[in-house]
Amino acid sequence: MQHIIKSYINFLFHSKNEHGVHSPFVYNLITKSCHTPNFKNQTEAQTKNKLILKTIQYLSLKECVCFDAHQKINTPIDALIVSNTHFKHFSMDAILPFCKNETCLFIENIHKKKENEIFWKSLYKHKQITCSIETYNLGMLFVRKEQKKEHFIINPNKTISSYLFERIRF
Repeated sequence: MQHIIKSYINFLFHSKNEHGVHSPFVYNLITKSCHTPNFKNQTEAQTKNKLILKTIQYLSLKECVCFDAHQKINTPIDALIVSNTHFKHFSMDAILPFCKNETCLFIENIHKKKENEIFWKSLYKHKQITCSIETYNLGMLFVRKEQKKEHFIINPNKTISSYLFERIRF
């Protein structure tokens, strides 16, 4: 419990909203997926994973797979969702040959335990990952050849400044 509190305070201290981001790709992703209204008629599962669902919808990702240690991936993918129960069996080098340009890897519960944070750091520092976005509960990794390597810590919730800037747009 102490780790979660310390981790969350650290996240809040380092996180930015969309106005602290200088990447057009990440700015659009935040404003057009994270800050869109929730889906109509949401089920409980959709509410739990709404950031993943909104991102998949915004980026029009078609081939989305949930990682399972017993399943072999042998076709190109647009998105891969990895839960913390499968971290031990996940290998970035085994997945990357099946990633297209702009494939998104969703890594769940990145701050739940210290081991998860270490695992997350090793993933976003991988040489082929060019864009990584860290929210408190979810990490997103992108293979984008046209982007230089950048790591973003984003608070996906609208802040007071987000609401103010919406009102004073020209």
